[in-house]
Amino acid sequence: MAPSRPPRLLPRLAAALAGRRTRVESILARSESLSSPAVLHDLRVALRRTAAVARLTRDFPAEGDSEALRVAARDLRRALTGSRTREVALRRLRARFRRDPSKRKTAMMLAARLRGDGEEAVVGKAADARLSALRRAFAWRDADLARLSPRLSGTVDSRTEKALRRMIERRLRRKRRRVLDAGVPTAESLHPLRIAAKDLRYSLELVVDVIPGAETLLRSLMSFQEAAGDAHDRAELIAEVRRLAGKCPPPLRREAMRLLPVLMRDAERALSRAQASSRSLLRSLEKTELKLA
Repeated sequence: MAPSRPPRLLPRLAAALAGRRTRVESILARSESLSSPAVLHDLRVALRRTAAVARLTRDFPAEGDSEALRVAARDLRRALTGSRTREVALRRLRARFRRDPSKRKTAMMLAARLRGDGEEAVVGKAADARLSALRRAFAWRDADLARLSPRLSGTVDSRTEKALRRMIERRLRRKRRRVLDAGVPTAESLHPLRIAAKDLRYSLELVVDVIPGAETLLRSLMSFQEAAGDAHDRAELIAEVRRLAGKCPPPLRREAMRLLPVLMRDAERALSRAQASSRSLLRSLEKTELKLA
């Protein structure tokens, strides 16, 4: 029996980018505002996925290719970060103290102040310009890959295909090593590790089905991302409460500061869960070589 051919990565890359472009546009179609809670989370995830694939295949086929797409996706996501932080803080403030009427009243007053911060004006023009840049970058990347169309229909062992395979494998291993070297996170190192794990997860999605053991690793990355995201959101909520308290008149400021011990205990428990999840992730990473079949 003849050995099976390895999967071709060039068509896969083109299809993945087309899928990410379609995903971004479908999310945007839900709302006229980029900062709408209806689109914020999904849009930022789609932008991270786009940036991860762009970063994974940067300089392919030529130096500088994919860089515009990476930067455009990153810049739009960053323009939306403030709105996303406020949206999450609002949701958590409204939900946390339902069984404590006095603290709930304070939390709702802080939520009202947070909602009035005017995030729409901040997002507006900057995000719209970055969205236009993202659409241009997708078009440029399509053109980059279209120039390879003769090779896309050629043999699987073409020089271009081999170069892409080596690039993806090398960069995936580098991303794996970055997460392994970070180890179990502290409160200070959790966010950088969370970002590195996201980058590995969204990069790995491109080839998860052709790497032995990668599906198990992907599940571990998803579990860690969920736990780390919860811990990060709780730390961000504490920062928001402190910021808001500093702007409040003294009576409300004192009441706002009384929320912090409860929120800090929540954050400590969330960090502990993220650390436990990171240990499971590290074990999975140790077992998975990330070598393409």
